[in-house]
Amino acid sequence: MPMSFNDTWFDKVAFKELFKKYYPPLCIYCRLKYGFDIYLAEDVVHAAFIKLWETRQTLNPDSSPRAYLYKIVDNLSLNTLRHEKVMQQHAAHLLNTTAEDISETTFNSIDLKELSAAIDIAIAELPEQMRIIFELRKYEGLKYAEIASRLNISVKTVDTQITRAMTKLKEKLSRFLILIIALTVTLLFKK
Repeated sequence: MPMSFNDTWFDKVAFKELFKKYYPPLCIYCRLKYGFDIYLAEDVVHAAFIKLWETRQTLNPDSSPRAYLYKIVDNLSLNTLRHEKVMQQHAAHLLNTTAEDISETTFNSIDLKELSAAIDIAIAELPEQMRIIFELRKYEGLKYAEIASRLNISVKTVDTQITRAMTKLKEKLSRFLILIIALTVTLLFKK
């Protein structure tokens, strides 16, 4: 018999069972249908469960949790694809508008040690909890739920802190972005 929200999906124990049951197939579905790598698929599925938990009180009690989760994953995946497309268009625009201004000497002046040091400094300057969460995700490859469990915080807090860390790092490292894009495109078209 199909499950519904009527089956007490509003408590944490039942929600945990729902997570265990649908998390793996949703990740596979997301990877196969949208071509995401495992990390992006996991991020989308985590976000779907967060959205389900946050909206659980407003859902139709006779709705199917499975159908609702797949619908959320589809919507989040399409949003992700649209966002990627916008980012690619923006990068192409930046490249087209700045490619003429970037000389060969600019490429030669990019020092990978300097870039690496700038990244290390930018990460070190993050607020302590944000830095710890970021390092657990990016360097140790932990899932949001694993980080939340290890630090005894909510998955939503992990998501928020990762998002804020990425924003801060992008701001601090923006001076390298145009050069890296231009260098990458130049190397690709030199073949």
